[in-house]
Amino acid sequence: MNQIEWSKHKWITQERWGQIHKDKSWCWYDSSCVKIDNWGYLHLETHKNPKTFDLDKKFVTSDYGVGLISSVEDFSYGFFEIEAKLPTGKKLWPAFWMWSSPWPPEIDILEGYTDNRQGYFKPQFTTSGISIWNTPTNIWTHKVEDKVYNLGAKTVPSTTKNPASNFIKYSCLWTKDIIEIKHDGVVTRKITDLQTLKYFIGKKMNVVINNHLQSDPPNKENYSDFVVKYFIYEKI
Repeated sequence: MNQIEWSKHKWITQERWGQIHKDKSWCWYDSSCVKIDNWGYLHLETHKNPKTFDLDKKFVTSDYGVGLISSVEDFSYGFFEIEAKLPTGKKLWPAFWMWSSPWPPEIDILEGYTDNRQGYFKPQFTTSGISIWNTPTNIWTHKVEDKVYNLGAKTVPSTTKNPASNFIKYSCLWTKDIIEIKHDGVVTRKITDLQTLKYFIGKKMNVVINNHLQSDPPNKENYSDFVVKYFIYEKI
C-alpha cells in the first residue's frame, strides 16, 4: 500500500478497502496518477493504464487508472478545506469528501460531474453535487423516527469563476451544532437540524480527495489533472 506525505498529513494512494470498487470497475486507484510538483501542489490524474483484478472470483480488466488519496488519520469536529482547480474532460467525477467507518455517515464537500461536456462552467450547464448521507439505513431515502429524510446530492450553480481554470476554495465546518459547506465562500449546504446532526456525534472521518470517472469514457486516451494546492484541517 503506497503512502505519501502532503500538506502535513499522511495519505495512502487508494481506498482503505482496496484499489478498485467492484461496482465501478471501469477504473482503479492508481498510485502513478498521484503526483506532487515542485510547488507542493497535489496532482490527481486519470490515464489509460489497464490492470486485471480478481473481483468475486471473476477476472476483470480495468482500463483506466485514477488518482485518489485517503487520509491515514481519522478526523473529528473541525474545519476542512482544499483549494483546487477541477480537471477537464468527459465523464469526470472529481470529489472531496469524508466518510466514517463503519459507514455511514458521509459528508461530500465537493462532487463535480462533467458528463459528456468538457467542463463545469455555465453556459455548459454544469453544476457540482453536495451530499450528506446521514443515517444507518441506506444512502438515498432514510426513515428516522417515522420521518423520511432525503438528504442526497444537492445541485449548486457553478461559481462566478470557471472551476476548471481557476483555483477555488471548497470547505466544510463540522461541529456538534452545524455542518456548513462552502464553495468559493458561498454557502452551498447548511445543516443545523439536530435530528440529522445526531448521527455524526462521536464519529471520526476519513478524508478522501480523488479524481474519478463516472463511467467508461468516450475518449479512450482520457488524460485529466485535478490540481489541489493544499489541504487544511483545524480541530474544533
